[in-house]
Amino acid sequence: MKNLLIGLCCLVFTPLITAQSSFESDDVLLLKYKTATAVHSNYLSNVLEVNMAKRISALESTVANYDITKQSVYSKANKSDYRVVFEEHDKYEGSIVAHFNHAGELTKSMEKFKDVTLPYVVRCAVVKTYPGCTFVTNTYYVSYLPNKPIEKTYKIKIKVDGSKKTIKVDEKGQIL
Repeated sequence: MKNLLIGLCCLVFTPLITAQSSFESDDVLLLKYKTATAVHSNYLSNVLEVNMAKRISALESTVANYDITKQSVYSKANKSDYRVVFEEHDKYEGSIVAHFNHAGELTKSMEKFKDVTLPYVVRCAVVKTYPGCTFVTNTYYVSYLPNKPIEKTYKIKIKVDGSKKTIKVDEKGQIL
């Protein structure tokens, strides 16, 4: 009987021990092992965040790897600037408007993504300021200019006591 109980305990608890092994998320692995240098790596290092939704990171990576000088519309002789719009497909509503100078350098970008998963810091700040509120919809904005601080803001529509209110919050959770 004693051997039967010990054997049964070993069978029950062995799978639990192996289930406790740690793992890294796909985002961390992607950032850790991505060695290729983007064409606009300064842009990517400034806007990319580990905890951001994959759909946003994917579109930002597309912009960072875009080389306007290899496109048919580009001309070295023409000293004009270029405006390229990158859009999400499927059910998502997100876009990045990127501006490139005549040398092919990214001079600015404006990002807009609707209904993103809000970061924990932002959610907590809103709930602390407006207890009992319900999140209705949100829009995430990123403004990039080289050599200037990145502006990341969330425009959030909430419902408080039956009335709707629109608030703006930065990425650090400060209500603007």
